[in-house]
Amino acid sequence: MPYVNEVRVSTIRLRDYPTIPLYNIKAVVQATGITSSTLRAWERRYQVTQPQRSESGYRLYSDRDIALIRWLKSQVDAGMAISQAVAWLETLSDQAKGLEHVQLPESNDAKPERMTPVTHHLAKRDYIGLQQELLQALLQLNDTVAEQILAEAFSLYPIEHVGEKIIVPVLVEIGERWHQGKINIAHEHFATAYLQQRLAAILRTVPTAGSKALIWIGCAPSEEHEIGALLLTIYLRRAGYQVQYLGKNIPVKDFMENVEEHRPAMILLSATTHKAALQLVHLTQALSELDGHRPIIGYGGQIFRRETELRNIVTGIYMGDTALEAVDSTNELLGQVTGVGSTIGRSTVDPVNDTKSEERS
Repeated sequence: MPYVNEVRVSTIRLRDYPTIPLYNIKAVVQATGITSSTLRAWERRYQVTQPQRSESGYRLYSDRDIALIRWLKSQVDAGMAISQAVAWLETLSDQAKGLEHVQLPESNDAKPERMTPVTHHLAKRDYIGLQQELLQALLQLNDTVAEQILAEAFSLYPIEHVGEKIIVPVLVEIGERWHQGKINIAHEHFATAYLQQRLAAILRTVPTAGSKALIWIGCAPSEEHEIGALLLTIYLRRAGYQVQYLGKNIPVKDFMENVEEHRPAMILLSATTHKAALQLVHLTQALSELDGHRPIIGYGGQIFRRETELRNIVTGIYMGDTALEAVDSTNELLGQVTGVGSTIGRSTVDPVNDTKSEERS
């Protein structure tokens, strides 16, 4: 797997590393090679990082935190005392008038990971293996095992890869087995509910306010399945957009009234069933006939892959077959091609998977 970080550079610019708190301590340990006990000792004595807390009380670290920890560890590995490394860092920060302006000198044997310090980690598990294990856990109605599997997946891969190569294929397989009568509706409901709750928890850790255009995302009237819309919301927020997620089964009257007040640049709507797609026909037509503000209208969902003729009667732009394709379409339509790879290459780890008490302390 190629990386942007294989070319040696002379300094590590901290401003290149986002400060969004995304990673639990398990991911930090895997990305840096430091032990959790050592990291906690450094934090207590030297305040080398100041991780934020999730709603569940777990510590969450940013890409910048990981870059700092990696750099400090490289100095210690090269023979410097941690106290000396921290003092050097403080001097560099004072000289640069703030940590965000610091350019860290590399140690001779350090190989910096620019922008994505976690995703360079060589995965010990492939997507297929994680898919199969998650599928079996969900079919056995075992959310404890499912959480352990997803925790590992998120620590190894970016959220976009976990979403498109693990979560979505598992849902498709469960749906097909249900249609074939191989499993009952309880399995489908359990899997869908669990994964929706899981993605909603991740969404709460991704900041709402980006620097780009305001986008609304929601599900068509009567649509109860929201996993695709949740994934797209997460991806677009991580790509820098201001994204408001409106949820499932959008109430049409209130929705139409709010469009003029909040004036989103784009509205993206999802449907997975034929009934919801027909509801979307009426909603998108009404949006296109607004007297005042008229946002760009986009839509997607698995029903439009199965019944492509429905695309001919929905007003708006079909955004693509996957949530990642919808990100590309959004960039193109809004004229703000962002270099998705540079911002979507990071792993998002939901902290509720790691039950070790030390992460809460």
